[in-house]
Amino acid sequence: MNRRGIWWNQGPSNKPKGDFMKNVFAMIALLISASVASAHTADTSWEVLMADTNLKIDAPVVFMGHAVDYTFVCVDGKMLRTKKAVAQRETIFIGKNRSKEVITGYKYLYTPINYTRTVSDCKYIGKNREVCTDKVVSGTYPLTVNVKVSKKMSSRNDTYKFLFNKALTVPSCH
Repeated sequence: MNRRGIWWNQGPSNKPKGDFMKNVFAMIALLISASVASAHTADTSWEVLMADTNLKIDAPVVFMGHAVDYTFVCVDGKMLRTKKAVAQRETIFIGKNRSKEVITGYKYLYTPINYTRTVSDCKYIGKNREVCTDKVVSGTYPLTVNVKVSKKMSSRNDTYKFLFNKALTVPSCH
């Protein structure tokens, strides 16, 4: 023993260094397996995926006066309808330069699954002349769509990492 009470052939710890490294590697392996076990897959239910605020669900949209995400619609007979009533807003003017948006009520939005619409088909003739003709467009909204699921990597600059694609079947309305 030396003057400080330490055995000559021992360091400050009585444990060999190999045990410490084994514990560090075991801890790293445990953390990796825990993160993999909590990861979402294409088999994860839509309820769980929608509840996770760190996921971005990129679904196609349905046109109901404006674009409505497929995750927010259901089937009501031969129509697609919003799952919840949507706020109806109106802009009122106060004085000359001020306006205020007020909610005038709530209603469900509908669109037919099999639709026919008239759209303007416009072409430029020359530099300044635009000629438009009405064109009838027909189509069918699919009841099963492919949705892209991504995970938020950084909230600072909204970066996401693609995880998987998952099929979403539009449910019937209750």
